[in-house]
Amino acid sequence: MFKGENGVLKVQKGSMIFMKGMQKNSLYSFIGEVVMGSTTVVSVKRLSKTELWHRRLGHMSERGLIELGKQNLLCRDKVEKLDFCKHYVYGLACRIKFGTGQQSTKGTLDYIHSDLWHPSRTPSHSSAKYFFINGR
Repeated sequence: MFKGENGVLKVQKGSMIFMKGMQKNSLYSFIGEVVMGSTTVVSVKRLSKTELWHRRLGHMSERGLIELGKQNLLCRDKVEKLDFCKHYVYGLACRIKFGTGQQSTKGTLDYIHSDLWHPSRTPSHSSAKYFFINGR
């Protein structure tokens, strides 16, 4: 499927993006380079063994890769310095804890904690797309 929005063209199948292009004037040019052979592949750059392990292991930290390397769990590949990885940083963002709040309620049920689950693609039997979950 081809999808063009806001000056970006994506060639994708399902959620997998195969190629990405940027619009310049009225023409899209693909980012990366096309490598011809028995198959056609788009490649931005050749990954080092460290970057490959980093991606294979869910964007594991450099320190974690070094530890796995010490235990000979990376096929004896040498762990090198990793470049900045936005996916790793975004993954850490969900780990930030909220500070404890001060509650000033007096009566029962003056304060209730709950979660609202965002719209589901598949509605419930009663056609609901949002779910309200009572917490502690």
